[in-house]
Amino acid sequence: MTNPLQVSELVQYVKRELENDSLLQQVQVVGEVSNFKRHSSGHLYFTLKDEQSRMKAVMFARDAGRVKTDIRDGARVIITARISVYVASGEMQLYVERMMEDGVGVLYEAYIRLKEDVEARGWFEAEQKLPLPAFPQRIGIVTSPKGAALHDIATTLRRRYPQAAIVFAPVLVQGKDAAPQIVRAIEAMNEHQACDVMIIGRGGGSIEELWAFNEMSVVTAIHQSRIPIVSAVGHETDFTISDFVADVRAATPTAAAELVTPEAVELAKRLTELNRRLTRHYAQYINERKDHVNRLATSYGLKSPRVLLGLKQERLDRAEMGLHRIGKQVLQTKQQALTDQVNRFARIAMQERLAEQGRQVIRTRKQLERIHAIMRSKQDRLHQMIARLDSVSPTQVMLRGYTYVEQDGRLVRSVTELSDQTFRVQFHDGSILAKREDEEDGNRTIL
Repeated sequence: MTNPLQVSELVQYVKRELENDSLLQQVQVVGEVSNFKRHSSGHLYFTLKDEQSRMKAVMFARDAGRVKTDIRDGARVIITARISVYVASGEMQLYVERMMEDGVGVLYEAYIRLKEDVEARGWFEAEQKLPLPAFPQRIGIVTSPKGAALHDIATTLRRRYPQAAIVFAPVLVQGKDAAPQIVRAIEAMNEHQACDVMIIGRGGGSIEELWAFNEMSVVTAIHQSRIPIVSAVGHETDFTISDFVADVRAATPTAAAELVTPEAVELAKRLTELNRRLTRHYAQYINERKDHVNRLATSYGLKSPRVLLGLKQERLDRAEMGLHRIGKQVLQTKQQALTDQVNRFARIAMQERLAEQGRQVIRTRKQLERIHAIMRSKQDRLHQMIARLDSVSPTQVMLRGYTYVEQDGRLVRSVTELSDQTFRVQFHDGSILAKREDEEDGNRTIL
């Protein structure tokens, strides 16, 4: 039996074997980027995974500077790398030399689709957010009992605001059972009104480790919560759909605890300052009242109360007389106002009567106009009849050269009707007297 190997010896042996395999010193691998971190030194650290496996990878700054695309969680990339072992942890690792993007990973695509859908519903809008209470009495925490997030939140709450009670709902924060547990915890907090404000979250992780907070059921429960919710999922650079829908998003769990609580020390300082100002104010007030009492105690009235009483009685009498005078003036004013009102109503009544008479005159005038119109019509007909009668009257006939003869007051229609007496011949503009004479031949001549 050989001597057992030290752990480091075994790791070094595996490292040499991997590095001696030429196939593994330059291999192309395609996969999805997860848990991506860019160090201040320029080195890139991430996990490359597919549906079944994952490997850690590092890309040093000298090679990372040549990457032209924006690498992020969910990106699908093709890398050229060598495989070795990181001695300190004994983990096999990819040392990437070149990397180019090969589309977006499945989870990231699902994340983008869900984010667009929820944003279209208006759940990200500021008017959908609830305000955080200034001085919460009970603070709810929905997270894993095993993670560092619970410790960070609880430590911060006890330090800043120890008078608030903590209501803890333990849940899974990753895996297929995480989302249903988170939803039940949020609903239970609301149903029992267990807290004034709620913190939900966990520590950092890859996109798949944070995926429970991208589930639509969790997002809906946060949106429907009647208790304000602070989302503290992951680190400062991690974003989930829950962060956008929550009433407030905190960069870290510790930051969430600071957001929901006032600083107890600062509150104590403010209370001390308010107490100092209040004490100074009341001391000043009491001193002013003392001065006022002293002035009253040494006043002339207190020294001579009978005189003071007389002055007060005089003031009372004057006030009574003034009251009577004012009452009389008010009564006169009201009477005058009443008289003016009556006169005004009388004028209004007279105006209404005049207006009615005016309307009656207008109506009568219209009736007279109608009568005049009828009379003009009758007069026109009369003129027409006179004209017709006049056209057939003897005068008109005589104007055309005709005459008529009267003898003894009767109209003579034939010469045989004339006697030897005179007779009158009537013209249109006068008459003459004539006499009949018979000629020898038997003819009759009118002279």
